[in-house]
Amino acid sequence: MRKIQIKKQKEEDAVSPVIGVMLMLVVTIVIAAVVAAFAGGLATEAEPVPAAVLDADVYAGDESLVLRSFSGENLRSDETNVKVQDAKGNLLATGSLDPSISAYFSPGMTQTIYLDVVDSIEAGKYVNVLVIVDGKHIVLNKEVLVKQ
Repeated sequence: MRKIQIKKQKEEDAVSPVIGVMLMLVVTIVIAAVVAAFAGGLATEAEPVPAAVLDADVYAGDESLVLRSFSGENLRSDETNVKVQDAKGNLLATGSLDPSISAYFSPGMTQTIYLDVVDSIEAGKYVNVLVIVDGKHIVLNKEVLVKQ
């Protein structure tokens, strides 16, 4: 019988365990710094939305909208617009506050806005009224029954 000899080879690590741990720490710190930079940048970009308590009525006879302010901030008249949409979001009419009446739409004020009609507004149907400030902040989004 023959004896088979197995030679043991000396094991050598390609990278020292200390260097491997150091590399993992550096990668973790870099990833944490990148995540913190993005998260910090997102928090500073938020703009405050104007807060106002408004109510609106839409009239089909003369295609007008009566807007009332009950409380909250003053809204700049030249930056405040209204949209009237049907239940599906289709645009029916647009309008804006009249800055010649007052520079600001303040609590306690009421203003009649004559609408530029895109599609017919029918009495007895529900429409959505949106009041938009600065072209991007929706201050009022309300479903309203159109009156005659």
